[in-house]
Amino acid sequence: MSELGIVMGGSGFIGGHLLKHLVSTRRHRRLISIDIAPPPERLEGVDYVTADLCDELDPGLGATGSVVYSLAAHRNYPGHPDQDYYVNNVVSSQRIIDFAETTGAQAIVFTSTMSVYGPGEEPKTEKSALNPVNPYGASKMIAETLHRGWRERDATRKLVICRPAVIFGYRDDGNYTRLARALQKRMFVYAGRSDTVKSAGYVGDLVESFTFALDHGKNDILYNFAYPYPYTIKEIVEAFEQVAGFSRPWGVMPVAMLNAAAIPFEAANALGFRNSIHRQRIRKLYEDTHIVPEWLTQNGFVFSTDLPAALRRWREESPGGRFV
Repeated sequence: MSELGIVMGGSGFIGGHLLKHLVSTRRHRRLISIDIAPPPERLEGVDYVTADLCDELDPGLGATGSVVYSLAAHRNYPGHPDQDYYVNNVVSSQRIIDFAETTGAQAIVFTSTMSVYGPGEEPKTEKSALNPVNPYGASKMIAETLHRGWRERDATRKLVICRPAVIFGYRDDGNYTRLARALQKRMFVYAGRSDTVKSAGYVGDLVESFTFALDHGKNDILYNFAYPYPYTIKEIVEAFEQVAGFSRPWGVMPVAMLNAAAIPFEAANALGFRNSIHRQRIRKLYEDTHIVPEWLTQNGFVFSTDLPAALRRWREESPGGRFV
């Protein structure tokens, strides 16, 4: 057991679930959450510190031998100006690495993204070439390199880099939340096809994978995170139908028609009328994202859920069962 665990970005979606996991498993004797945003809930046994992770961090918050969980990121794409992904994802990573170096941290767990691989029909393992096509993936690829530099400067340090697919669960407010809302309102159609592979994983399994990797004997670990089974968009929709009783989608609509319909919503966004409709998000609906968790499966990690079980857990946690 490490004396101190520090969750950088503990007020975020993944950070909140990670803190609950660390508290329940008593992984550390002390837990600190550092974030510029207030936490959605305060957990007993966690010290909450307000700080901008793009600024220099107070070394007095750290300790020799600590474990740093580096979660800070602009994760939704599109959603921010391109430069903001580099400012947040690269600068915050460097600040966290500087903090770990100064305070003598023993390990860092860094959450990267499947977006470092870029789109493509072929399955992506940890050995696949990197080809990010948007600033989110490109900024995370740079951040991975910075973390490897920290590890290489001292062979006794431990670095865990996780490349998650789409992550969903309570307080997600991401792709799966938007899908649930669209299905509930009967506003969802398949974009171009219904057999697109859309790799994903439940946030509860994700945070368990962090500590699983930390407990592995190797000091330099890179792994993909997603369910081993490659769920298609149709199977995901059917799981929502099974768990929540949503109606089936209207069917398949040509991509060109959907793109044309999205243009006025993008114009409204540019004028300050915020909405989630964008041609980049439509593109995600018909492009495969097949992420293979090869390292996890080869090393015996056991997922505690499959997709329907995870949706049931999420619904039970959400007020009114609304998938929020």
